[in-house]
Amino acid sequence: MKAIKFLLATALFSFMWSNVFAIGMQGTSDVKKSLDKTVVLLEKAVAAFDKGEDQKEIVEILMEAKQVQKSFSTANGKLSMIKSKATQKLGQARSSFNDGDSISGGTAMKEALAGFKEFKEKYDELH
Repeated sequence: MKAIKFLLATALFSFMWSNVFAIGMQGTSDVKKSLDKTVVLLEKAVAAFDKGEDQKEIVEILMEAKQVQKSFSTANGKLSMIKSKATQKLGQARSSFNDGDSISGGTAMKEALAGFKEFKEKYDELH
């Protein structure tokens, strides 16, 4: 009876861990794709801002970038801090544009772009 319980517990434990790793762990190529897409979207938003395009369009691009950046993370403390600061600037940019403050929005958006580029550079060095 103990052997059966042990085997069932081991099988259940193995199944749970395999699912945790399959769901929770992203491959390096997936992270790089998401990171690249975030940078491209922010570059597109900055270009639209520099051209004087409609703020609503810029906010839509920023919202898309914010969603994409949620799909990757890192266990590296330094990289995590860089991403956190860049994400915070991204949120500030969106809030500023929504409040009609395009100058602060543009500044925060460019700082977010610089942050994600720094994150990408350091991530690429490690992987």
